Parts: sequence; structure tokens; C-alpha cells
Amino acid sequence: MKSKTGTREWSGTQVSIQRGCENNCRYCYAKWNAVYRHKQCTEFEWPMPIINQKKVDKKYPLYKDKAVHGGFRYAQPVMFSDRHDITELNISECLCVIKKLLDKDNWLVIVTKPRWRVIPLMCETLRDYQRHIIFRFTIGSVNDEVLKFWEPGASGFSERLACLQYAYKCGYHTSVSCEPYLDGFVEHIYLATAEFVDESFWIGTLRNFDSRVNVENMSSDEYRRFVEPLLAASKPEVVRAIYDSMKNKPLVRWKDSIRKIIPEAINP
Repeated sequence: MKSKTGTREWSGTQVSIQRGCENNCRYCYAKWNAVYRHKQCTEFEWPMPIINQKKVDKKYPLYKDKAVHGGFRYAQPVMFSDRHDITELNISECLCVIKKLLDKDNWLVIVTKPRWRVIPLMCETLRDYQRHIIFRFTIGSVNDEVLKFWEPGASGFSERLACLQYAYKCGYHTSVSCEPYLDGFVEHIYLATAEFVDESFWIGTLRNFDSRVNVENMSSDEYRRFVEPLLAASKPEVVRAIYDSMKNKPLVRWKDSIRKIIPEAINP
């Protein structure tokens, strides 16, 4: 049986409602697909998202797993969203679709680079569905300069940490995605967040750097300060060092990008 990779490690179904994302992350696979592979928009248009109203208005089913476990078929988690973030501009439409999914008794993994103007609102609005939700917050560095370079439209570290603390204290299941990690200081992220995580802490490298990251529009100083450290932290010997320092910590899970380099990195 072929092992699952990418977002399919987290869910069998992914739901998105727009093309483009204000975060404008330099490594974004959805941006690469839309801009370069399918020519749906230009690189200039990508950070000015367009909502697909048909997806907002759509009726969503209960998504079922094809496999049978323990003699019964169970509802698989649905990931929202895999192609854009949840922001102040689309929060109303996102909540509309999220509630439709939850009303059908789906389990949701809500993946986001969290914003303070969004997460408290979501936590309060979705309280009745709390047991069916995992918030998985993407945090690839504790360094705001690093985050700003790779994810220019996204929130900073302190804001993401505050959102994690809020969701945790509200009683939601919480998780951190350190994928891609953007420098070699993965343990710093873990130490800052683990107190407020009860579900998982995922670690992964940046996939397909050569095809997804455009280095031509970077200055030599930017390349030296941000790209070279990331590439160095992605070398097998550094991945091995990160694995050795993190393998016995509670909640840690390894993405497929790590497992390709470290075969013994097996998730429970």
C-alpha cells in the first residue's frame, strides 16, 4: 500500500474556497500550481484572492473513509484549508463552509497561520462543535524576520503563539505544524508551544525547493540571510540532528519529507 504524503497524511479530503492567498508565501505549492503549472493567475494576482462562491454555497456531505477499521467505517478528518489561509477578508465565508461541514458530523483539521482577529472569533463561534475540531497552527520559526521573508503576508510568531494559547485555553484540541521549518531551530518552536499543544507537533522540511521557490527576485543579502540557512537546515546530516534531538519528545510526528531521509522516523 502506497504511503500517504503531503496534506493526505492529515486528511483524505481537503476543502478550499478561493484562489490566491494574502500570505503570499514564497514556497507555497498552491501558488506554484495556480501560477506556473495551470496558469490560472499571475504571480501579481495571487496575493489578491478571489472567493469561489459556488464552493461557499455548496452542500457538503459527511466524508467517509474507504477503509474499514475495527469492523466499522468511520468519518475521516477533513482539512480546511489546503490552498489558502483563513483571514479577515474571508472569515465569514470560511465559517459558513466550516459550519456546513460540521453540521454533517465531519471531523475537521483547521490548518492556518493564525491571526488574532480571526482565531478568537472562530473559537467562540464554533464552541458547539468543539469536540470535532483540531486547530493545527503553522509555525516554522520563532524569528519574525525569517517568517516575514518566507511568509510576507502572514502573522508574526507572538501573534501565532497567542492564538495557540487562546484556542488551547478554550478547550480545543491543538496541534502545531512545523512544516516547513524555516531555519534549524525547531526545538525552540517546540519549547515555546508544547505547553499549549495536546494533539501533535509535526515536523517537515520544505519540499521541492528548486521548482517552488523563485530566487531570481531576491537580493544577495536576502539569499545569504534566509535561503542559505534554510538549505543548510535541510541537509540530511542536519535533519538527522533535528531528529535525534526531538525523537523522544511527546507529541512529535514526522512528515514524509523527514521519513524519506530518516527511515526509522515512524509515527505512532
